[in-house]
Amino acid sequence: MERHDQGVAMRWRMIATIVFLLSTTLFGCALGKKEWPVAQKSEDLFKLTLISGARRDNCLLLQVAVSGASQRLYRASIQYDTVGGELGTCEGCPFIPRDVVNFTRDQDGFDMEGETLSLSMCSLDPKIEYRFRVAGKSELPTSPLVYTDIFTTTPQ
Repeated sequence: MERHDQGVAMRWRMIATIVFLLSTTLFGCALGKKEWPVAQKSEDLFKLTLISGARRDNCLLLQVAVSGASQRLYRASIQYDTVGGELGTCEGCPFIPRDVVNFTRDQDGFDMEGETLSLSMCSLDPKIEYRFRVAGKSELPTSPLVYTDIFTTTPQ
């Protein structure tokens, strides 16, 4: 009988050892802090600054300086809204872009020379005043959108 008890005890120790090793292996993989990589300021981030903007007929022509990691700029968007009128916002109201025109790196209209980005859109009514800003999106998915200040065009 004593031998039988020793065999049972030995099996329970082996089972307990195997369960312990498997659980530490499986649960050990789940330990630690996991998060998406964050852009490094000096290497991955850029800033957008409007150099110049002009209205010609129904077009808005913009020159935007891209400082920092300009090679990371993947998409630029002109976000705009009308000022006044039935559908427009009031002059002192917060800027809420109701229309957006997107330009991606491999598209016509995304003209980047050095650190200067040229954008143009030609869907504006020459008689209406608009507020706009340019937004930039990095090729790194976790990077936040980058915006210029908000500007106002004058009707022609």
